[in-house]
Amino acid sequence: MKQIIIAQHYGFCMGVKRAIAIAEETAGSNGSVTILNEIVHNEAIVEKFRREGVGQSFSLEDVKEGTLIISAHGASPEVFRKAEERGLKVVDATCPLVIRIHKIVKKLAENGYHVLHLGDDKHDETIGIMGHAPDKVTVIPTLDALEALGPIDGKLAMTSQTTARVSDFVEVERRAKEKYPQIEIFNTICNATNQRQAAIMDLAPKVDMMLVVGSESSANSKRLAQISKAICGIAYLINSPDDIRSGWFEYSDKKIDVVGLSAGASTPDFLIDGAIAKLQEIGGGEVEVVYPEKRMAKNRLALADDDD
Repeated sequence: MKQIIIAQHYGFCMGVKRAIAIAEETAGSNGSVTILNEIVHNEAIVEKFRREGVGQSFSLEDVKEGTLIISAHGASPEVFRKAEERGLKVVDATCPLVIRIHKIVKKLAENGYHVLHLGDDKHDETIGIMGHAPDKVTVIPTLDALEALGPIDGKLAMTSQTTARVSDFVEVERRAKEKYPQIEIFNTICNATNQRQAAIMDLAPKVDMMLVVGSESSANSKRLAQISKAICGIAYLINSPDDIRSGWFEYSDKKIDVVGLSAGASTPDFLIDGAIAKLQEIGGGEVEVVYPEKRMAKNRLALADDDD
């Protein structure tokens, strides 16, 4: 291994940073604090809050008292209503871009639209979105799901999970317009998702192997790994630096000179830095690391601060 190239865009997005900051501030308050589901979909972050004594529950019914934190992925209005009825103090850490979809879907439903939502019906974000208009939203996880739908008359719109694969959205949008000429499209994929997927598509053709740091529970991390594998041919989703295997380099049919590295929007910097260190260790310590310009500028600033 001669070189590690870091993707132009990777790691924490605005919504994740905000949710973690809210949870950290709330964790310092008095009384019992419980996060509903995972604050963000990353095992290291989830474990961090467990160590700090913050509770976690996947069912509102199990939260008896204190403060309830709604995760970055949001929740349905019913969850908020039931939490308040139980006397819980609710702290909302929902990503503003997810809240934007809530508002769009709610308004569309009020104006007589049925909404096709491209997303995973088991994902926290999609469940929360459906809860804003349960009788007016149909989730379509794939193009095949769209094809399986029958005729739909009247007003029709389409939205998307913030972390959907951009190429999937384009394909589903094209077919939806053919099948339902009256449909109105709202591309609600967030900018961070667009940036990270575009960065992967730029980097993956230039490297021999792609590694994406992120948890299996992270939809956006898994999609980055899928895109990487499709383009590069050799790609792994790793939860932590410990998942990296030297055998990937020793026994590959392809010579691995250059490794590309990216990370999902819920992956903290220390895991990315740890992956770089592990790759350098495997490469014998003589591996050049090519950072994106924004990271280089950050490093230069840190060095300048040290000099002071």
